[in-house]
Amino acid sequence: MKDFGDKVVVITGAASGIGRAVARAFSEKGARLHLVDIDAEGVKSLAAELEATAHTVDCTKAKAVQALADRVFSAEGRVDVLCNNAGVVCGGPVEEIPLSDWRWAIDVNLWGVIHGVRAFVPRMIEQGGESHIVNTASMAGLVPFPFVAPYVASKSAVAGLSQALDCELAPRGIRVTALCPGAVQTNVMKAGRLRLPGTWTERITGLVDRRGATPQQAAKDVLSAIRRKRCLQISGATSMFPLWILKRLSQPAYHRLARFLTGRALKR
Repeated sequence: MKDFGDKVVVITGAASGIGRAVARAFSEKGARLHLVDIDAEGVKSLAAELEATAHTVDCTKAKAVQALADRVFSAEGRVDVLCNNAGVVCGGPVEEIPLSDWRWAIDVNLWGVIHGVRAFVPRMIEQGGESHIVNTASMAGLVPFPFVAPYVASKSAVAGLSQALDCELAPRGIRVTALCPGAVQTNVMKAGRLRLPGTWTERITGLVDRRGATPQQAAKDVLSAIRRKRCLQISGATSMFPLWILKRLSQPAYHRLARFLTGRALKR
């Protein structure tokens, strides 16, 4: 898919961060947008700005996402691009993370994607032609970071799911990309449920604010991944890329480094 003009694009988690930037990028290319978020006011404001259609939906609810698909296909007759982007962050020492935070992270990050796949894919297959799904995973889905075990678990599942779906759906004209952003300047950390040791929550949030990639760069990478039919798209990961390379070259070496740094963090 090279040209996005008049393509029907559905984006979840569109009211802020990467989703908001992706919506603007597609709008500039002339796409017909359906913007989805649990934040009713935020998504309506963006939709008005971009002359798009707003949908207030909780993506953790299967029936709500199915109803969303019904509305979009009824209005448009097809969907060319589906971006399952809604996501949250939680973490802390694993013994202190409540079960409710585990459920929250997995419900939003993983089940939100699964609900999107189940609601949209059958009719995307039926419509025929070329289409694309982008599932927002994370560099944490490729490189296991300590103290964010629920986030790593959910994003690793999204990365694996996306790659399996690309193998399965490509012969039927649907390509699937796992978008794996590194540090990106969004509010996801500040809106998350983080209980990191000492002052690490503030330190990491400040580092992301200062040195993270922009959401606009991530949006650019989304469009590039679709055009180039990439199954895996790493985005905004300059500071984390060496860790990914180290893990690919030697998992024991990566884990030794991670254990060492974790030990230092606990001592501080």
